[in-house]
Amino acid sequence: MTPTLSLRARWAVLSKPPADSSDYRVLRCSDGPSEAAWFEHVIRATLFGTPPPWSTAGRPGEVLPWISFGVCGAGAEDTGSRWITVSVTDWNSFAEATWDSSGRRSATTRCFLVPYEELARYGLGLVSLWNAVRPVPLPGEVEESGTPQPVLLTAQADPVEPTARRVEAAGFGWAAATAAVALEAPLALRAQGDRFALDRIGVIDAVVSLLPYGYRATLTASTWAPDATTDAPWICYTKASSPRRRVVDEDTPPEPVSPPARAHLARLRMLREELGTDGLLRALARRTAPASFPGDDGSRHRSGRRADTHGEA
Repeated sequence: MTPTLSLRARWAVLSKPPADSSDYRVLRCSDGPSEAAWFEHVIRATLFGTPPPWSTAGRPGEVLPWISFGVCGAGAEDTGSRWITVSVTDWNSFAEATWDSSGRRSATTRCFLVPYEELARYGLGLVSLWNAVRPVPLPGEVEESGTPQPVLLTAQADPVEPTARRVEAAGFGWAAATAAVALEAPLALRAQGDRFALDRIGVIDAVVSLLPYGYRATLTASTWAPDATTDAPWICYTKASSPRRRVVDEDTPPEPVSPPARAHLARLRMLREELGTDGLLRALARRTAPASFPGDDGSRHRSGRRADTHGEA
């Protein structure tokens, strides 16, 4: 039997009531109405584009659902008040679907916040976090009772073995080179064919698992970011481009150019030879002190960004 652990998560729901003419906003959150504005700030920091109309066909992974990851809270070396966020933007089921005053179907973003220290203690990755939040209904989606409270998530206690399988499936050489390049610039991943959102999370998780765990304390990532900016999110699938963002095709290992990135790649190869993939991942997972990607002054992951449109265009 796979050992599990329990995590308490704060949460919020960003959407619109039926026939509403206003902008998207936080309708419910775990901390009560007084904190709705703060939660909206947090959620909008990982909204990297406007979803297409629900009736519009598109490639798997580019249409909803979109899953994004971010961080909020403390800066510097403090981890006690640092939270890792996972947001899921999707259409409600037809039974729960709502339309705004213009007749456009409304999308809903569910956002969960989990303490960084808890995730780091067990070395939980992006797939583990997604699997923990995926089955959890939030108040308003089920019958409510009493004042909103944090929700309880269940996660796999030792995620190294499945993570190692994802690294090998992606190709160790490709994943290691891509992790090294992530130390130089934000990445635009390009899939060879269709990849659903869950598959994309697995690829991103394989890459991030080959960095010291502390980089998760500043990571922003998304399964699809049509409006990716110069450095947000740091790792994503996107067609957007900028002079700084490195394009990485899934079938072609990128070439790191900076001495630190090249040294990291060489170290990964050496440690894999000595420890195997599992041992390498465990060694990296123990390095939990927060680390910043290049160009991050500590504010990138804490700033909100405006997204007045959220749903059918």
